[in-house]
Amino acid sequence: MLVSKVIGGIVGALVTVRYGLGLYAWRVSELLEKPKYLVVETLPGGIEIRSYEAYVVAEATMRDTPMKSATGRGFGACAGYIFGGKNKIRGLRPFAKKESRSFSMTAPVRMEVSERATKVSFVMSGEETMRSLPVPTDALVSLRQIKPHTAAFVGFSGPPPSEECVARERRKLEEALATHGYAVLKADETLTYGYHDPFATPNLLRRNEVGLYVRKKRW
Repeated sequence: MLVSKVIGGIVGALVTVRYGLGLYAWRVSELLEKPKYLVVETLPGGIEIRSYEAYVVAEATMRDTPMKSATGRGFGACAGYIFGGKNKIRGLRPFAKKESRSFSMTAPVRMEVSERATKVSFVMSGEETMRSLPVPTDALVSLRQIKPHTAAFVGFSGPPPSEECVARERRKLEEALATHGYAVLKADETLTYGYHDPFATPNLLRRNEVGLYVRKKRW
């Protein structure tokens, strides 16, 4: 009986620590810099139509790779660019002491999924431009300017979504958009955004989004 109580106490303490750390990770993620946008309309089911300002991403492109495998590989490549020094500062003077730069994490981690390729990208700080950012030294990674655009998103909690989950949420979006007068642009692409650490943050607190580029139809 005593042993059971001790084990129960230890398990309870570990659970408390786990969720305490998870809540801290969630709070940290909530404070990360994000692209600027304006919600122009909210549709039933919590679907948001957003107008985004331009921003820059560091992006890894994987072709002919399943989404799950591409996610891990692309995340690692982009993390290497912003954390691991896999970049080279532009206009570097000879014998400079520091050849690369590191960056603070931002949110969300973006994915653009199509039949042709899976693109995983990290959003760069709004203070950065294509010219101010260092050059990627990993062949998988490139810099890209995301132009101002309008997109529709549906959000949900849980682990990083599977291909089946993404397809299911996309169908919800398409039905709502058709009903409320929106046309889907880039119909072969699906956006998937993740806002929280998939390892430290409990799934209940993790926010995911599936989105589509859209425009309002003219009647």
